[in-house]
Amino acid sequence: MNPVTRATATTGAAVVIAVTGLLGTRYLAIGVAALVVVAALGWPRLLRVYRRRVSSAIIAASGALAVVAVAFGRGEPYLRYAVAAAAAAVLLTLAAEVFFPSPRGRAITSVTGMMAGAIVAVSSAAWLAAERTPGNDDLVVAGASCLAIAGIASVATRSSRINAFLSLGTGTGAGMGMGFLFPEIGWAGGALVGVAAASAVLLINELADREPSPKSLTAAIASGVTPILASGVLVYLAGRLLVG
Repeated sequence: MNPVTRATATTGAAVVIAVTGLLGTRYLAIGVAALVVVAALGWPRLLRVYRRRVSSAIIAASGALAVVAVAFGRGEPYLRYAVAAAAAAVLLTLAAEVFFPSPRGRAITSVTGMMAGAIVAVSSAAWLAAERTPGNDDLVVAGASCLAIAGIASVATRSSRINAFLSLGTGTGAGMGMGFLFPEIGWAGGALVGVAAASAVLLINELADREPSPKSLTAAIASGVTPILASGVLVYLAGRLLVG
């Protein structure tokens, strides 16, 4: 897996979140749903799940259900509507193994791989929950911007250790800058968001580097999109702590 490909996917996905977040909740929902579909196509190859088409369908359906539930849910906290989608994702993955069984000895690997992908897809709905929470719309743009910058810095040099420091530094600095740009966030809150965003990128990159490199382009792209989808929860929690 080419780190540059992964970083490009991360940056591109973060830009999608930032731009659609500026346009409003409806467009953000479309952007998040599109990223879920992209991740769903490559996730089974990334985790070497046996039933790839079934796995992709379950991941995409789980993410779509969560996005729709949070987008049309009434009353705060909006993220609570994603709980039903998470439960449905678990049931779907277990049912899939019953009706589309994996080869003997691969059942646990397939179920856990599908379930992990489905939960990541469901967590992406947190971007919408953050957007819909009063005062948090700027936080969505700030968090996505920090993710994009951290993704670029993660492949700035050939040294992974240097890249880690650069990613953390630039992510934190970008967050502080966003805090000054959006006064309701504040520089301290922005720095917290930047650190969380950069840490998410670094952790996913570290895990990906420890796995055998898949030859599939869709798997590499899914690896890059994953930290963007999962970071929605971090941004939402930051918004609840900073804004209330």
